Amino acid sequence: MTANRYPEIAFGPAARARQEAVGVNRPEQTGEFALEGTDIAQIRRADHFFLSTVTESGWPYVQQRGGPAGFVHVDGDTTLSWVEFRGNQQYVSTGDIDSDGRVCLFFVDYPTRSRLKVFGHARTVEPEQDPALIERLRTMGEKTYTGHVERAIVVELVASDANCSKHITPRWDREYIDRLTGLYQRDIDQLQAQLDELRGHGRAD
Repeated sequence: MTANRYPEIAFGPAARARQEAVGVNRPEQTGEFALEGTDIAQIRRADHFFLSTVTESGWPYVQQRGGPAGFVHVDGDTTLSWVEFRGNQQYVSTGDIDSDGRVCLFFVDYPTRSRLKVFGHARTVEPEQDPALIERLRTMGEKTYTGHVERAIVVELVASDANCSKHITPRWDREYIDRLTGLYQRDIDQLQAQLDELRGHGRAD
């Protein structure tokens, strides 16, 4: 198992100087790296994340990736993978990965106000290179994608960091709200039916 490279990746001399100036002492090493169970659960229930790549001009580039919950597959403790759909056809993220595979994936879980950064080396896999992988990645949680897949992305992770929950506004999707309000709506319907029955008996008397 490899060491968590987060301090090496994130804490350069300037960051260390800032930490020292305010009396913060971040560890040089954080032990061996593997995704925690809570991290795996957060990734598997995510329906989107932000993908950061390095352009050939040296600038950071960020794009969103989305799909049904489970579209990001966790293959063991240190590997993530997903299939790519047809997008805006600029291929900036894909080209960046072809030239420099370093990536950062940023996941936010709004109901639990948790966020997770994972770093790794990404590579593209074309459909003809590994058809079995493409077919496996079509399964996304409880859904299976049958449309055109352009390629798969596989990321070998080297570091992760879970941030605090400050300043994350809780948000819930429509499906969750419908499930929650559905429970109350059933109670309301039952009470309404009982009330209608009582009113009916009152008219009969």
